[in-house]
Amino acid sequence: MKYSLRLLSSAAALSLLLIIPSIALAENIEGNIELPDHCTVVDKNGVSHTFPKENSPSKYLAVCALAKALEKGVISAMVLGEFSGFGLFVEGLNGITPAADEFWALWLNGDFADCGIECLPLAQGDTVSFILTSFEGEERGESIVLHITSLVPTSQTAPGQSGQSGGGEYLEDRVFNVASALEFLVKKQNADGSFASPMLTDWAAIAFGAANIADNEVCNDACRAARERLRTYLRNASSSVSLATDLERHIMGLEALAIDPYTISGAPVDALVSFFDGTQMGEKSLVNDDIFALFPLLHAGYAKNDSMIEAIVTFILSKQKPSGSWEESVDLTAAAIQALKLFGEHAEAVAAVGKAKEYLKRNQDDSGIFGRSSFTLSWVLQAIGSLGETPQDWKKSGVTPLGYLGVLQQDDGGVEPMSVSADTRVWATSYAIPAAFGKPWDSILGHFSRPAPIPPPLPATTFSTSLPQAQVPLPEMRANTVVARSIALEPLLARENEPETATSSGATTTPARTQTAAAAAERTTESGVWAWLGGLGLIFGATFYFLRHLPDRQAGA
Repeated sequence: MKYSLRLLSSAAALSLLLIIPSIALAENIEGNIELPDHCTVVDKNGVSHTFPKENSPSKYLAVCALAKALEKGVISAMVLGEFSGFGLFVEGLNGITPAADEFWALWLNGDFADCGIECLPLAQGDTVSFILTSFEGEERGESIVLHITSLVPTSQTAPGQSGQSGGGEYLEDRVFNVASALEFLVKKQNADGSFASPMLTDWAAIAFGAANIADNEVCNDACRAARERLRTYLRNASSSVSLATDLERHIMGLEALAIDPYTISGAPVDALVSFFDGTQMGEKSLVNDDIFALFPLLHAGYAKNDSMIEAIVTFILSKQKPSGSWEESVDLTAAAIQALKLFGEHAEAVAAVGKAKEYLKRNQDDSGIFGRSSFTLSWVLQAIGSLGETPQDWKKSGVTPLGYLGVLQQDDGGVEPMSVSADTRVWATSYAIPAAFGKPWDSILGHFSRPAPIPPPLPATTFSTSLPQAQVPLPEMRANTVVARSIALEPLLARENEPETATSSGATTTPARTQTAAAAAERTTESGVWAWLGGLGLIFGATFYFLRHLPDRQAGA
């Protein structure tokens, strides 16, 4: 009886062990969300998107539910991609990236959603779910479920100060402390000099490159040491990325820290150039990879009149919207201004920059700010710098863009609220440091020359031989000499009847009588050979004669 009981217990325990792994592998997360009426998210290329847009169906959207979930810590990470014409979509959640045959399916109240995250409206009491699913419709176990408990209008809530009503206090300029921001990055740096991801490492490199490290008040000893650790890491890291935008950002990080990209393993510049299809760079449906290609390439030895550079500029100009924007995005338009401002001799580029500036002006609200994201604001500040203007020139309602960036800086020196993930804050702070200096990307990157092309090998001569002349068998040497002689003499024989021609000094020359050193040497060599052969023949003849008549002489003796 006891044996049977033990056997039954063992079987039950084994069954439990078999079940536990499947439970552990499936990550099911639920959370309650107070959904705000606006949000800003950043896609995987570093472009920020503010919602609602002019054509959004509602102020309360699924994309903002995700943003709130990230801010509250319900989810730890979010990766968003973008399809041109279709908007944003989820590429990764909580560090889980779908396999080639999977995707994050979007559900609303138990049914498959008929719209994407940026066009799916939500109401109080709704449940929005993200379920890892195969293309065949099989659910793979991982899911994120968000319950919308309330809708929160936040138009009068100070950004980064949730819960405080706006009385105008947050619309006062606040100094942005660059030294404090750099200290924040130093504390987030890994021991090997990198940051949490290659993307963050590259943006941090650009931030450190923008800092004036010769000024001890801006970058102290710890800051300079962190910069050197980062330089060492990047010099030894291999660039094995597969997207044009990743290569562009990586090369910019190298150039910002005075690292020659041509000395880096993986040949990142050559890899980037391979994405050029003759018309544009990278994905045809995107323009950000073309905008960002100009910065690293112009600093890697490519001239503005290079055919590839001219083609990229033409493509960027063709993608400008009638509104003056690119993709109706404030920050992408700010990036395009920085790129096209480098082509002041290009009339169409100058006109495009003017239209883009007007677009930015129209999108600066009555409070003087551009949306509520530090990401967008940072790129706008860099665009202002590239236009040769100052934040004071853009002051509105008593607030300058730089003063508002100071509002978004927290007590620890980092940018964005402390409630968001550490990686997001490193990202935002890396954007903010060049912006605070007013430095566009072009002013941060060092210049490097393209390596000289290797000349092609010289063609082999017609009569070369691998054997030294002394080792060539005599019949072959004789034949080669005769052939060489006949070919060497052909030009001379062909010019025997040519008339004399006058030289600049008034003297005349006869082509048929002009002998080159090579021809003279050829005849000298041939004469020496025949003389040697003749002498050798005389010796053989004399020897034969002496031996032939030796018996007669002996008999006579």
